[in-house]
This record gives sequence, C-alpha cells and structure tokens, in this order.
Amino acid sequence: MKKTIITSLFTLLLVACGGGSDSTDNSQSGQQKDQQNQDTEVVFDNLSSLAEFPIGVSVPAGQYANSILNSEARKQIVLQHFSQISAENIMKMDALQPNQGQFSFNHADNLINFANNNGIGVHGHVLLWHSQVPNWMKSFSGDKQQWLTMMKTHITTVATHFAGQVESWDVVNEAFLDNGLYRSIGDSGSVWYQNIGAEFIQEAFVAASQADPNADLYYNDYNLSSSSSKINAVVAMVEDFQTRNIPIDGVGFQMHVTSSYPSDDTIKAHFKKIVDLGLKVKITELDVRMNANSQHQQVSDAILKLQQQRYFDIVSAYLEAVPAAQRGGITIWGISDADSWILNLYDQEDWPLLFDENFNEKPALQGVAQALNND
Repeated sequence: MKKTIITSLFTLLLVACGGGSDSTDNSQSGQQKDQQNQDTEVVFDNLSSLAEFPIGVSVPAGQYANSILNSEARKQIVLQHFSQISAENIMKMDALQPNQGQFSFNHADNLINFANNNGIGVHGHVLLWHSQVPNWMKSFSGDKQQWLTMMKTHITTVATHFAGQVESWDVVNEAFLDNGLYRSIGDSGSVWYQNIGAEFIQEAFVAASQADPNADLYYNDYNLSSSSSKINAVVAMVEDFQTRNIPIDGVGFQMHVTSSYPSDDTIKAHFKKIVDLGLKVKITELDVRMNANSQHQQVSDAILKLQQQRYFDIVSAYLEAVPAAQRGGITIWGISDADSWILNLYDQEDWPLLFDENFNEKPALQGVAQALNND
C-alpha cells in the first residue's frame, strides 16, 4: 500500500482524547495507539492512495443543479481524493425507466463516461428498491409471474447496459424493517414484496448475476450496524442463499450514523457477522450527523474535532473487523455538507461530510486518513 509521510509535529488535541502519546512502542494499548494517531497529522495528496480498496463518494449528476459534471469544485474533489463513485439518484428505477419499456440512460452514461475517462470505478446504486419506484410500476396490474417478469426485465436491461462499466451493484435496497421483518404493507411497504413475496430478493440477485456475472452483487440496508434484529435477518437470508447457491457477494452497510451511536463495539460485532459468512463488507453511504438533537445553531471547532474522532473510529472499526480480502470499500454519502440529504430530511443545520459548504477540507477528512494510514 502507498503510505504517506507522517509529520513529527502534533495537531491540536481532541477534546475527548486528552494528552496522547508519540510513542511507537508495540506494547501500548489500542486506546493509546488511537490517541497517538489522532494527535499526529497525516500529510497526503490523495485520500484513496491510502487504501487498497475503493474509497468512494456519492455524486449528484444529470439534471440536478449541483451536478458534478457542471461543478468544477465538486469535480476536483472527486478527482483528487476518491477512487469510486456512486450516483445519488440517476441510476435508480424512476430515472432509468420512467415509462414502461422506455429506458433513459443518457445521464447515467455521461456520469460513467466521466468516471471511465478519469480512471474512477463505479458502484451501481440501485437496481431494486421500494422507494423511487416510477408511477407506472406502482400501478402495474398483473399476477405474480407478470410482476416477476416486469421486475427482471428492468434489472436485466439495466445491468446488461452497464456490464463491464460497473464494478459492483446494490442489487436490492432496504428489504427489511428494523425489527427484522420484511417490508410488507403500509407506508413502509414494498410493492415487490406485496406482489411477488420474499422471493423477489433472490430473483433479483439471479437476474443481476446473469446480466453481469463479473460485477460484485450486494444487499444494501440502513441500521445494519445498530439493529440486531435487522442484521440477524440479513444473516439468515444470506445463509439461505448460500445453501441454495443464490449468487451474492457482499452486504452493504449504509452507516448513516450520529456522533455517538451506534457504539464502535456494536459496529465491529455486526461487521463480523457478515465476515463470518465469507462475504464482502462495504460501507456504502457513510455520513455522521453532528446535530441530531438540534442543539447547535452553528458548527464549532469542538464539533469538527469530535466528528474527526468519529470518522477515525468508524474507519478503524472497519479495518479491524473486516479482513483485507473482504473489504468491498468505504463510500461517503455526499461531497459537500451543502449537498447532504440530511439537511432536507431533518430540516435543520448539520455538517455530516468531509468537506464544508465551501468545499474546504474538514478535520473529518484527516480522521479518515489517520485511520487508513494506521492499517
């Protein structure tokens, strides 16, 4: 792995860390090692050069005003620091097949051409989801077999179109509730479960594998790092798939977390559940909310340093729990704080990403670098 030069000067100490130590004695505790790395600045030009696995970021594109293809500042951040991108919205179902049988690949093709021309990988997001389903799918009329055919036609057409240009796919997104049950009826329900049943998940993976056998295929969900019921449901599903030779390569942990929840130990334990199945683990949508209780009106140095520590701890947990061969990568969900979905979702100020609204590096970027450099 390409390593960076470590300076001998110390940066300002984290409020939570105390004095720290510059000792490199191998007998020091894990806590002391973490403290040392948090106190020592990592000098680097390219974040992704610190890892042997993809370091990704989600990007706006297409018709969106903040499209990376129309923003030099966003483009330069991606080119400098990231080795993989995920499309925020333009590769979802409503974007790619707005009307039945009428596929629209132009925006996605433009983004993938940008990635290919600059040596950046692409993680496809997402083939099947209960949300952002086009209206014609919601009102589709047919029996179970017709729903299956319609679903597989979408997956096969999309995965075939991008075959060879996408390294991996979120095949199915968020099929479980936090209590471990399948999404069924009501506002949180899934049209796929309602009209096909639980087997829609395996059928989606089979169709994706047949259309693009070289792409890694992930099941992706939120709260897998915190909900025991949900992670256990996913483990049971994977074990069943493995028994019946249903193709699946990994599990994506979205990791929309706060500054203190879930705990590092819980995160590592839940990663290990997937590692023990022999699958890859990918952090697919990482961001860290720093104002979850709306207690702050503006960001402060103390908040930024706490966020640096949290990013350091999460990446360190990933490196500790997931063996090198099973690391699918880490993707940050957004370039700039101004782009984060968190702001609109919760209608409050927050600063969850590695770059601020003016595209300046935040201490959180250093936290990720410190953890990667410590691997």
